[in-house]
Amino acid sequence: MHSIVVILALVSFAAAARLDTQYLPPGKGGARGGGGGGGFSAGGSSSRGPQIPILRLESNNNGDGSYSYAYETGNGISADESGQLKNPGSQNEAQSAAGSFTYTAPDGQKISVSYTADENGFQPQGAHLPTPPPIPEAILKSLQQNQAGGGGQYNVPSGAGSLPLQSGSQGGYRY
Repeated sequence: MHSIVVILALVSFAAAARLDTQYLPPGKGGARGGGGGGGFSAGGSSSRGPQIPILRLESNNNGDGSYSYAYETGNGISADESGQLKNPGSQNEAQSAAGSFTYTAPDGQKISVSYTADENGFQPQGAHLPTPPPIPEAILKSLQQNQAGGGGQYNVPSGAGSLPLQSGSQGGYRY
């Protein structure tokens, strides 16, 4: 019994050691060689779909943290990005990037996004992206007044100066 287990283990190991390094996209039916297995296909069709040509492809990596790439495909998708290492060797070292991409949405709308990404996060911009609602007028007026005078400090109204302020034990103030 022990020898059968050892033989099965060796056969399994030999089969697992044979790596197939060639990638082939799923053929008809979704499996290699066209047999068995159902792959994903739109509308129940078993065809692979159209082959989209790459019209332009550029890629540069300078080895110092700076890079750039750009591509464009035959179906109208395009993207480009460049990046660099900011403050190399310091405690403030950060990778930064700027780029854009464009494609056509299923509803026919052309989507274009430009972005920056750095120590402040990913910051996309595009006409189709939602925007925050406007600041209510009363709050905007208050912000403008605070910015214009006093540097955002609280000014005690006249007549309130007769109340002595003392530091409280909780870090607040009491009258």
